[in-house]
Amino acid sequence: MAFVVTEACIKCKYTDCVEVCPVDCFYEGPNFLVIHPDECIDCGLCEPECPIEAILADDELPDDQIEFIEINAKLADVYPNISEAKQPLPEADEFKDIKDKKHFLNLDVSNAEIANDVGVKTNEIFLYSSGELEINNIKIEIKDISNIDESIFRNTLIDNLLKDEVVHLNVQGKAFHEWAMKIMEFLQSNNFTDVKLKTLED
Repeated sequence: MAFVVTEACIKCKYTDCVEVCPVDCFYEGPNFLVIHPDECIDCGLCEPECPIEAILADDELPDDQIEFIEINAKLADVYPNISEAKQPLPEADEFKDIKDKKHFLNLDVSNAEIANDVGVKTNEIFLYSSGELEINNIKIEIKDISNIDESIFRNTLIDNLLKDEVVHLNVQGKAFHEWAMKIMEFLQSNNFTDVKLKTLED
């Protein structure tokens, strides 16, 4: 069992729940919070904290909220993590009693778009099975960097990554698994502590 943020949260985004979560499994979009189902430990601390009762256990969801199990799982892989409470949205009081709000959600979004919307700085690294490495929109061919000194590769990462910001490492397929490991080792040795690894479909 995991807990799920339901439709009631949309356009309100009260964060009392975030403050009590012991594992920081909440993720924040522009007008909605979600719980990562693989990180939730089912402690239940968040449920009573929500002032509009927007959080429910997945086995207690009414029929019209079942789809939010999938919505939480999908958006938790896109939204940035939130671990501290903040003020609700300015329109929260206006929208807290409105029932039909799903149409306000953008369910087809990228990490970068969301980060911009919520004011969070992130680093985006994409390692594609085609052999292309993209670091914050800077594109490099793996075959080109395979023949250069590894220190040059490390300097390329340093020059193009924002220090002390979240890093999303997106890896497609297994063809360049060794490069994913090199990047992970670089991030760890250079104290990039908030790294989120995601596997992309081929």
